[in-house]
Amino acid sequence: MTQAKLNEARFLSILTELIGHTRELQNAPDAGLVPNEALAADVVCTALKAAIDSGFVTVDRLHSKGFEKRPSLVLTVKGTGSGTIGFVGAHFDVVPADQEKEGWQRDPFTLHVSPDGTLYGRGVTDCLGHVAVLTDLLCQMAETGHRPERTLKVVLIANEEEAPVPECGLDYVVDQGAIDDLKDGPIYWLDSADFGPTVGTGGVAMWRLSVQGVTGHSGMTHNCVNALEIAMAAGLKLRAWFDEKYPPHAREAEYGFLTSSTLKSTVVDAPNNKITKIPGDVALEGDIRLTPFYEISEALDGAAAFIAELDARIERRDMPADFPRTHTAGGERARLTFQAKGRFMEGIACHLDSPGLAALKRAMATVRGQDAVQQFSMTGSLPLVRDLQRRGFDVQITGFGRSTYYHAPNEQAELQHFREGFAILTELLGELPAAD
Repeated sequence: MTQAKLNEARFLSILTELIGHTRELQNAPDAGLVPNEALAADVVCTALKAAIDSGFVTVDRLHSKGFEKRPSLVLTVKGTGSGTIGFVGAHFDVVPADQEKEGWQRDPFTLHVSPDGTLYGRGVTDCLGHVAVLTDLLCQMAETGHRPERTLKVVLIANEEEAPVPECGLDYVVDQGAIDDLKDGPIYWLDSADFGPTVGTGGVAMWRLSVQGVTGHSGMTHNCVNALEIAMAAGLKLRAWFDEKYPPHAREAEYGFLTSSTLKSTVVDAPNNKITKIPGDVALEGDIRLTPFYEISEALDGAAAFIAELDARIERRDMPADFPRTHTAGGERARLTFQAKGRFMEGIACHLDSPGLAALKRAMATVRGQDAVQQFSMTGSLPLVRDLQRRGFDVQITGFGRSTYYHAPNEQAELQHFREGFAILTELLGELPAAD
């Protein structure tokens, strides 16, 4: 298989179908967007029909009751010897895209292939390009009858782009024991970019800061408490607390983290129907991104405690001098509450002495040259990778495409990225002979 090359016609055909479904694969439940990942799973299974019918590839379509439209796929090729290797984490769902509001130059829900080989469309890098590469790899293995020495499991998952749901996505796959045997060999998580290897990721937790003020006429501010101003001030105080509590960690340089830990506001919910009306109820939402050398649960608990103390200071009228008005002339006060949204994900520091990482670097050097092997880390987050590591799995991370276009307008990647990605995957299958 090391002599095989990406079947570009098939790859582009599969990717065209996948991106053609992305309008229905957008994952943002708060905006009413719940993906139907069965559409993407069907594209994969149709492309693999001959391989599945012949028994070369076995497929497990995993979903719990009520989540029939949100399956994950575990695709297995039995090896000729002992041990396993896993290509895990490529996912069917995508983040939302709005062509007009975000300034997309092309329809985000259609694959565009430029004459220079640039691929455009939502999901090209994150992560449908990876799904298409893996599908073509399995097709070619079946067509040539090539079985790897180690049993190969390709795991394509639902619900990667939102807070974890126990009954859906990788959580459910793991709970069903569908990848327990991957402890016999490395897992290569294929949901990154820029090749890397990516040796570390961040934890993520989403949060909501609610501010109750007192609405009223903007010309009679003595009767009002401006919830919008207080939300902005409280959000900045919270960020300052976080920056002091979670500074850049000494080990971040060793792992090559591109970004240190952050807490930031990303959404403002401030319903108001008139400029001359003081807003009375406002909420900030945002996230915490934490390098894996800190505990995400402690950061969440600390943020909640900080806001609780800020609320208590409002009660005591003990606010900083630069804080907005917190009480009306009649004594009504602002109230602050902080809560986590959904379940958090932990980051991972991959084992730098892992044979799996060494094999990945050798495969990359063979395909792209030694100088192109540049390991790094980022505070993007991946579901369950830390938990898998704790359970004894050797998790290593790579991916193809452009990280600068992750979750961004005009998402794009180079066809050459996937040619090289395909070659790296075939090299990995040869780099890891049967286990002793």
